Amino acid sequence: MNPRRMKNIQAVLLVPCLLVCSSIALSQSPPSQEADALYQAQKWAEAAEAYRAVTKADPANARAWYRFGTSLHALSKYREAVAAFQKAVEIGQNPQAMYGLARSYAKLDDKDKGFEWLTKAVNAGFSQSTILNGDPDLASLRADTTRFQELLKVADRLANPCMSQPEHRQFDFWVGEWTVQNVQGRQVGSSSIQRIENGCVILENWTAGPNATGKSINFYDATLRKWRQTWADSVGGVSEFAGEFRDSAMRFEGESHTPGGARVLRRLTFFNLGPDRVRQFSEASTDGGKTWNPDYDFTYIRKHVATFDVLPVPDQIKKLQADQGSGK
Repeated sequence: MNPRRMKNIQAVLLVPCLLVCSSIALSQSPPSQEADALYQAQKWAEAAEAYRAVTKADPANARAWYRFGTSLHALSKYREAVAAFQKAVEIGQNPQAMYGLARSYAKLDDKDKGFEWLTKAVNAGFSQSTILNGDPDLASLRADTTRFQELLKVADRLANPCMSQPEHRQFDFWVGEWTVQNVQGRQVGSSSIQRIENGCVILENWTAGPNATGKSINFYDATLRKWRQTWADSVGGVSEFAGEFRDSAMRFEGESHTPGGARVLRRLTFFNLGPDRVRQFSEASTDGGKTWNPDYDFTYIRKHVATFDVLPVPDQIKKLQADQGSGK
C-alpha cells in the first residue's frame, strides 16, 4: 500500500478516537459550575464532594480549595477544613481563606492558632469589625477579651487609615461650623467644614450670600506626602493648591487664572489660633512670584462662641502671643 495513503487512513481513524477520548476526559472532570451551584444553595455535603473532585482535577484552583474548606467547615469537619483552607492560602494568600482558618481553629478550641490566623487575615485586609464581633464561630476567641480587643483596634486602624494616621489628621482644626470675619471684625460669610469619605476628605462649604458659594475638597496624598486642595465656586472660579503642615500651620501654594487666561500664583495659609478660631490668609502674585500682595485675611470663629468674645485678627494674634508668653 502507498505509504502516503496509509498515513491518510490513520489520520481519518485517529479523529473519532480523539473525539471519544476527549469526551471521556471531560465527563471524568466535574465542572466547577456544578460545585458552585451546590455551594450557593448551601448543600454543603454535595458541595464538599463536588469541590473535592474539582481540586483533585485542578490542584492549583485556590477558589475551589477555599470553597471546599468552607463546605467542610459548615459540616463541622474542622480539621479537614483546615487542610483545605491552608491549600487556598498557599496558592493565593487570600485573606478570606486566612479567616476561614481562624474560624476552624477557633471551633477546634485552638485559640493560639485561631488568633494567629485571625491576625494574618486582618493584616491582609480582612478588617470588618462587624463580622469579627458577630461571627458565632469566633466565640472562643472573643472570650479572650484582652487579645480580641487588641485585634479589633488593629482592624479598625486598617479599615480607617485616614482616621488613625496622624498625617491625615493635621487639618482637623479646620473642621466645624464657622462664622467668618474680615480684619475689621465684619462678617463676610459662613462655612461648614466637614470630614467625609471615612475621614479621608475634608469638605469646605462656603457661603458669602445667596449667589456667592463655593466648595473645596482637601485631602492628604500619602503617595506624594502632600496636602492638596481643589476649590470651585458658583461664579466659575477654580484654584488648585498643594502644600504641607509646617510650623503649626497648613501652608498651600497653587494657582488660578483670570477670565482672560492670565496665571495668578497663590499662597494660602491656615493658622490654628486655638480651639475656636482659625485664621485663613491668602496672598496672590501676578508677576510669577516676584511680588506678593494680600488677597484676603479672614478669621473663622466657631458658631457656639459668643460674638462679644470675638476680636479682630491683629488683636487675636496679640492676645495669643501674650497668652503664650504668660504660660497660659
